[in-house]
Amino acid sequence: MTDVHPQPWDYMTTDGTRLRVLPERRPQHQGGSVVLIQICEAAHVQVTPDGPEFEMLASEVPDLVSALTARTEWATRDGLDGMLVVRPEGDGMRLAYTVFARDTTGQPADVDRTVLVPEEQRLPLASALHRARDVAVGQEA
Repeated sequence: MTDVHPQPWDYMTTDGTRLRVLPERRPQHQGGSVVLIQICEAAHVQVTPDGPEFEMLASEVPDLVSALTARTEWATRDGLDGMLVVRPEGDGMRLAYTVFARDTTGQPADVDRTVLVPEEQRLPLASALHRARDVAVGQEA
């Protein structure tokens, strides 16, 4: 296993919402690689500047990349009650997820995040997901 320092891929909307993609630093076991997808909405930047993030199994990333490339709808669930959805919307792709985390008051809750990825960022996002998957898999114990 190589010690790679993963670099996040970031996209910032005009309203200040940030979309970030990065591999999990150290997967716990072989086949357990995870790619983190994080949407930090502009309204929450001061309260929760890092997320929460959706933990996507690296094995599912190719399906998401295919949906982004083909501009089609796709959805997956995480191990708990979370869900990630991507779908064409207007001139771009809507990426949205729900995760069980803490809300802005610190209370446990289902937290929803969404961002509209414009057409010119659709393929760069697909590429970033593919690279994050490769790095995550390369970090497996």
